[in-house]
Amino acid sequence: MLGPDEPASRDADAGAAAAGAWADGFGVVAPDVVRYADVLRSVPDPVLLAMRNLADTESVELLDPDAATLIALLARSHRPRQVLEVGTGIGYLTLHLARAVPGDCVLTSIDPDPMRQAQAHAFLERDELTRCATELRLGDPVRVLREGAAHASWDMVVLGSSNVQRLDLLDIVAPRMSPDALLVVPWALRGGRVANSEAAWSGDELVEQQRLLNRYIATDPRFADVVLLPVGDGVLLARRV
Repeated sequence: MLGPDEPASRDADAGAAAAGAWADGFGVVAPDVVRYADVLRSVPDPVLLAMRNLADTESVELLDPDAATLIALLARSHRPRQVLEVGTGIGYLTLHLARAVPGDCVLTSIDPDPMRQAQAHAFLERDELTRCATELRLGDPVRVLREGAAHASWDMVVLGSSNVQRLDLLDIVAPRMSPDALLVVPWALRGGRVANSEAAWSGDELVEQQRLLNRYIATDPRFADVVLLPVGDGVLLARRV
């Protein structure tokens, strides 16, 4: 509680400090914008904060909090009944999605790493704000989808993992996306290197793969309304026609 002579900005400063403890500030946004956004960002709840701390300790690539919030807002407004996430990791975006979608939604998340998926399962079990049924599937995403998704019809697909052949995945999932389904690709700018003409032949495999994926989606007649947002490390969005 503030005293009568204490500045009203103290609570905001405290919130910014707490948020800054878990917000990387990496990506393509100017540092002064990141610092300003930190003041506006909500302090993470205990589950999200524990995930952030684990990611810091074990050097796990974690989605920028603003990008995760944006994707969750899109899920909340789109109200999908079937969501596919490729790349569970420790479940950071999975948790955001599970909190945002309707209660009758089924969220399927696939990851080839048993340790990371076990960690994700533990966090999801601990969370009290999850609204939907969540199915974590372990294995190579291409194999899992080819073997077990013949009758799927996804309203939202998130291609989050850079450790799988996302071009192959896109050709598997695109025919199984419902009309007007939302495609989401995080990390679409890779620290800006994807858009850097001087890095066109950098030899960085992640950058080259991301550049190819972005171009493929932008020119694929199965998708429309393609937009690349400079939020976090870049979020590419597209609508299934």
